Amino acid sequence: MQVEIRTNFRRTARIIKDDRDFRRAASRMPKPVSWDWARPRLMPLLAQPCIDMPGEERIRTVAPVGCAIEFGIDLGGHFPIVDRVVAERWECSVEQLWATALENLAKRASIVQPSVVQHAVMSGRAFRMLQAPAGCASSLLLVPDQVKRLFGDHDQVLAAPGRHTLVSFPLDAPTLGIGEIVVDIEQGELTPLFLDPFAMYDGEVIWEGGGLDDLDDDLPDAS
Repeated sequence: MQVEIRTNFRRTARIIKDDRDFRRAASRMPKPVSWDWARPRLMPLLAQPCIDMPGEERIRTVAPVGCAIEFGIDLGGHFPIVDRVVAERWECSVEQLWATALENLAKRASIVQPSVVQHAVMSGRAFRMLQAPAGCASSLLLVPDQVKRLFGDHDQVLAAPGRHTLVSFPLDAPTLGIGEIVVDIEQGELTPLFLDPFAMYDGEVIWEGGGLDDLDDDLPDAS
């Protein structure tokens, strides 16, 4: 019980600090934010669980990998999310936002060095973990060439417990073991994503949540 209380206290302290840092960074943004200022800072983010408030709909689209993404303005690892009102003021289509954000992500990812990939062990299972670029490591799933450069081009299981973290497991790692580790990491994330796992097969990143094949296999035979 004491361990759980300490863990919850540390996570709450991190959330408070992150919120304070976010507000400090946001206070330095120009008002209103122009497209010229936002363009080099725009990044694609894997969409976190969210129910939009009326009149505050976030701009979202589906990435080629199959999952929903949204767009944030990078304030040093903190990301105000672009909503429909702002996009209309910029007179930018979703396609324009996606192209600009993806180009920025590719440039940012290209300067991440393989040496920052960490080796880790949880529940007796070895895996690798990346927490760069700051605040959006999970977005690297949208640029498979960078995933291959940092983690290798071999087949592997990938998971994005939160926006800050991308992890890679050997392809033969048991699904249950991967799930337990990912859930443990999610509990410590400031922005958990609760996504089905990804994988790299033959150099291509795919999302296991993008199809119904696995679900169909689990359904009982109606006959």
